[in-house]
Amino acid sequence: MVLSYEPGVKSRIMVCVTPQKSCRRLVERGAERAKETNGEFCVVYVNKNNDISNDLKQNKVLLELFDLAQKMGGRVSILVGKKISKTLAEFAKENNITEIIVGKSLRSALDVILHGDVINPLKKEVEKNDIRIEVIE
Repeated sequence: MVLSYEPGVKSRIMVCVTPQKSCRRLVERGAERAKETNGEFCVVYVNKNNDISNDLKQNKVLLELFDLAQKMGGRVSILVGKKISKTLAEFAKENNITEIIVGKSLRSALDVILHGDVINPLKKEVEKNDIRIEVIE
């Protein structure tokens, strides 16, 4: 999915969210960075199952995050992909993203070992394209 940006905009920030209210701070940081750099930002969510209708509570949180992003001048996208880091990296490359904002995982070390990490593989995927990643605690 390729978004259309204003010509001449050099700073394009991508904010990665999950359906958690704590991601509000990520959206706010993305809007702040876009303002600081005179750029644009988008908020993205990766759906691994291609079915977003299962959990109404999660959908409500996502809609709130998307609404906040739009009110702050951002765009929103729902991406579909089995491998989150790869899906995010492809979107970033296709849209000439200059900076990615992600939240630090609250998962246990064991959970990361069993199910994989998103941030480190994402860094490896995008570092060759000079895309900066900011991890928010």
